[in-house]
Amino acid sequence: MINRKNLSQVLSACFCLALFFSVSSTVSSAQAATKPAAKPAPTAATTPAVPFTMEKPPDWILSQAGECDTLTLFLRSPTEPLLQLFFFPRFGPVYMTQEQKTNDLQFEVMSGQKMSRLDMPVVDPLTPENFARFLPQVLQMKTVREFLPERPKVRVVEPITTVSQKKTLDYQDSQTAILRVLFVQDNRLGEALIALTTVPSPEFRNAPGGGIGMGYMLYGLAAPKGELSAQLPTLLAAGRSFKLGPEYEKKCRKDRAEDLPTLLPDGQSLKAVLDTMALVWEKRSPAEDMLTEKKADSLRGVERLYRPATGDVYEFPLGFIASYLAQPASYNLSDLRPLPDEPALWLKIPLNGSQAVTKK
Repeated sequence: MINRKNLSQVLSACFCLALFFSVSSTVSSAQAATKPAAKPAPTAATTPAVPFTMEKPPDWILSQAGECDTLTLFLRSPTEPLLQLFFFPRFGPVYMTQEQKTNDLQFEVMSGQKMSRLDMPVVDPLTPENFARFLPQVLQMKTVREFLPERPKVRVVEPITTVSQKKTLDYQDSQTAILRVLFVQDNRLGEALIALTTVPSPEFRNAPGGGIGMGYMLYGLAAPKGELSAQLPTLLAAGRSFKLGPEYEKKCRKDRAEDLPTLLPDGQSLKAVLDTMALVWEKRSPAEDMLTEKKADSLRGVERLYRPATGDVYEFPLGFIASYLAQPASYNLSDLRPLPDEPALWLKIPLNGSQAVTKK
């Protein structure tokens, strides 16, 4: 657990080099005294502790970086780039205020010292929901690009719902939540579940180098829009199969600091959180699905009308509704209306309005 004593150390921790075991053999002095000199026995091959095991779908690509409490995973389908699972034990850092970023930039100019923080976004307020919106900017930070070159390439993230969770880190200002989000990648719309904990810096908020926050224990399950329900079993099966190697975990705890809050405990940390994420998805309401459709329309630049007489729903380019409602009688279908807040209508697959509705 993170506490005030070690939080600032954790926030500035660097990614570690790989850890390896080595085995050597020796010849006892008694043997040397009673037997003729012999060639030294060959040294056993170095055998690194297995970091983890994971059962992934055939042909899926798994990228990893970091060690122990920074072990980062990114699993995705080679044929469907939006189908992905990722886990970042630490994600950031980010500024908590624009004032702090401005102060740091001024300090660089006056002192000549480079703090390498020009590309850090400002996340104010530092909440899981707001942090989620800045995932694309954090993923584009130089430090993150160098740490994990193969990483999610999301361009836009729009939170839909936020479900607060019990704190996973023992610090009074930390917040943990599971979010349902829409995202844009490669000009395509995707949907994801994200679990995230935000932790602010406890001190030095106005001094150079202070006033930063971090994201911790970032989990993501993503699929193309409308396919998350169908793909969730595959993503969950892969994530739940993850297990830390027991010898690797022991060595991490021995060689690292005593307090490793982001080291996956007992090889089961992915499973526990993924189970909770799956439960959040199962309990989603029709109203949440309706809100998702509304925000999806906004991101795609479309809008909908429906025909009360038949219940058919039509999709149009953004801006069509205003023109239509001004002169509905000039169209072949003159009885279309804006959709009311009824999930049953919003969850219907819309028809192509540009083809079905034409001017007389």
